[in-house]
Amino acid sequence: MRILSPAPPAFVDPATRAPAFGSYAGPLPPIDLGRALVDRALRRKKWFYVALASDEVWVSLAVVRMGYATSAFAFVFDLASRRMLVDRSVVGPPRAAEVADDPHGPGPVARFGSGRTSIAVERRPATGGARAGAAGPDALELRARFADLDVDVAIDEATAPPAISAIAEIGPSLASATEKRALAAVRGSLVASGRRVSLDGALGGYDYTHGLMPRHTRWRWAFAMGRAADGAAVAFNVVEGFVGEAECAAFAPGGVFPIREPRFDFDAARPDAPWRLVGEGIDLTFDVGAVHAQRTNLVLVRSRFLQPAGTFRGTLRIDGRDVALEGVPGVVEDQDVLW
Repeated sequence: MRILSPAPPAFVDPATRAPAFGSYAGPLPPIDLGRALVDRALRRKKWFYVALASDEVWVSLAVVRMGYATSAFAFVFDLASRRMLVDRSVVGPPRAAEVADDPHGPGPVARFGSGRTSIAVERRPATGGARAGAAGPDALELRARFADLDVDVAIDEATAPPAISAIAEIGPSLASATEKRALAAVRGSLVASGRRVSLDGALGGYDYTHGLMPRHTRWRWAFAMGRAADGAAVAFNVVEGFVGEAECAAFAPGGVFPIREPRFDFDAARPDAPWRLVGEGIDLTFDVGAVHAQRTNLVLVRSRFLQPAGTFRGTLRIDGRDVALEGVPGVVEDQDVLW
């Protein structure tokens, strides 16, 4: 089992003058890809994905920035009725979105604006004008507006376990940096198709990824946050392919713990059927409630993106102990993109 080192102070290792490849506990440093403008335009991809989990709903929102296009999506999955309350996707021009090179600096972290759709994620200290609900200097403020969805929350990372961060070589002269955070405290609310849902006491997490990507990229991914069968808070992030095991981790109040890369078994023709995640220390079934799907053909960009929402059951080994999961909300993903 790999050991998570403390996160590096800089993206580039001064001794090797190469990215500080490895798997870490803690936040990423600012990302400096140091490539020519044409490479950044064609190869650089950045996204910021936010997940919120309450007793009532699972919420996913994302901003994706490519050199030649942008996109955003949001969906709200109702855990009781097992259906989507809102499911929206928007594609915009290059200037419609931005994702910061440093997700921990003060100010904007991610933004998207096109037509009636806007998403703004900002990191602000508690003083100097932060709104009520921002619990401290580690708080993210999220405001999102879609045609039938308003979200306004603060995500306080101060008491959350450390992030899992990974800097990985994914091809000749290609690298990706990713940071996943989970079990942060949430305050705020949303209105979905006229229904107001309080998110006070919900759990929050995010996926920040920034890299120079291969033209053809594929991965399977899963992310979950909730309560284990014994009532303790638990979350996990796993991926098959792409960065791989370097970013696979479980989160608990005691910290962040490395776990193995699992195998994803599912029927691509029936993504609403149960998925299986199996590997050393991982034996999980994902029961699908609803499927968020995007199929894009913009000549330069062609993608098939499936992200079902639902619940996990089974066992997950965390720090040498098998933890039972039952009805833990989350998502799985199958992404196949030519960009």
